[in-house]
Amino acid sequence: MQVELQLCPRKGALLLGHDNLLEVLVRAVGPQPPSDAPVKKALNLTLVIDKSGSMSGQPLDEAKRCAAAIIDRLGPSDYISVVAYDDQVELVWPAQTVTSTASVKDAVSRIREGGMTALHDGWAAGAEQAALNVGKAGVSRVLLLSDGGANKGLTDPAAIASQCAQLAAKGIGTSTYGLGQGFNEDLMLAMAKSGRGNGYYGQTAADLMGPFQQEFDLLQALYATNLQLTLSAAPGVKLQVANDLEHSHGAWRLPDLAYGAEAWAVVRLSLAKSVVASGEASPLRLLEASLSFEAQDGAHAIGPISLALPALPVAAHVALAEDETVARRAQEVRFAELQRDAADAARKEDWSRVDEVLQTARTEAEGNEWLSASMQSLERYARMRDRQQFAKEASFKSQRMMTRLSAADEFMEFSASFEATRPSFLRRRQEEGKSDQKKD
Repeated sequence: MQVELQLCPRKGALLLGHDNLLEVLVRAVGPQPPSDAPVKKALNLTLVIDKSGSMSGQPLDEAKRCAAAIIDRLGPSDYISVVAYDDQVELVWPAQTVTSTASVKDAVSRIREGGMTALHDGWAAGAEQAALNVGKAGVSRVLLLSDGGANKGLTDPAAIASQCAQLAAKGIGTSTYGLGQGFNEDLMLAMAKSGRGNGYYGQTAADLMGPFQQEFDLLQALYATNLQLTLSAAPGVKLQVANDLEHSHGAWRLPDLAYGAEAWAVVRLSLAKSVVASGEASPLRLLEASLSFEAQDGAHAIGPISLALPALPVAAHVALAEDETVARRAQEVRFAELQRDAADAARKEDWSRVDEVLQTARTEAEGNEWLSASMQSLERYARMRDRQQFAKEASFKSQRMMTRLSAADEFMEFSASFEATRPSFLRRRQEEGKSDQKKD
């Protein structure tokens, strides 16, 4: 079994004698799961639960419900540890294999709210527990359940995210689950991105059940990790990776890859018309790609593979059909970029800029039913001038679109499941707004 690396252009030719902007979909496609053995990998998880004063009441209750749901899914080959924190760190359950889910859940149920919020200390203690068994399981991850507040110890988001990245490089990822309407999305999403995990948010445990299910399915079916994509443009070709991916030492890091799934990136190639002055006789070399990754049987490398295309006159180029998958992914990434820009503008309360970006996004979403539907919630918060909720929704959707791991033909399924698992408190706010409009 092996990963397949593909370079798929949006159009199969360049436009002769003109400036060109070509979008290319780079795909790393995982093998199908083996039929003779179960795919499930042993998990090494640490639950880090925020019990600070800001989590008192429903948020802490929901965090404990989430933790119990996770614990229920673990088996005797999995490792679990639980850490709780306020201004002090409490080791609720030391790292060990799961011999009794009831005992672990009972320990979690006894967690009580406290004082200030030493988020970094709590996360670091969780990382230490996960490190004890990092070589004994297929996947290691710290799951942080918090409102993202940090007011004691290290609080700088960039510094905390940097440590998440360092831990991920050692094989321990970080996923964050933001609870409560006022959670700090900047810190929590930055930790998830740098920690090579996933970032979610919701008001209740029910809001997070779908994301938990997706996370477990992914962790238990992982085939390849540490995917490093190297790209090299030919002379005269400018290259831009549109996805918001970690870039270091000349390579972009793709999301971890599950069996039967794909990780992908949209690459934009720019060529001046002088470079495309010829090409009908022989294709122009545009791009080379290589991929390295780690699987259970060791390190692997693929490539380089290359992309070369002919240049066609206007009439022939216009008649050439676009690749629908590439066009759809490019549209998705562009939409994510606009959402990120709108979120930044909302945080600054620059509503004129928000309205301008949304107008552009509305145009970009034409012809895509789900993206158009997604616009409705953003426009609603924009009309309400709800800075906090607009920024949360836009930031969350943008990051998920930019970095998600996807199955080969999943786009509409992903879209439907995303809307179905959107935090219920956001749905409630929309329904409340509709009721207010009726009253008016």
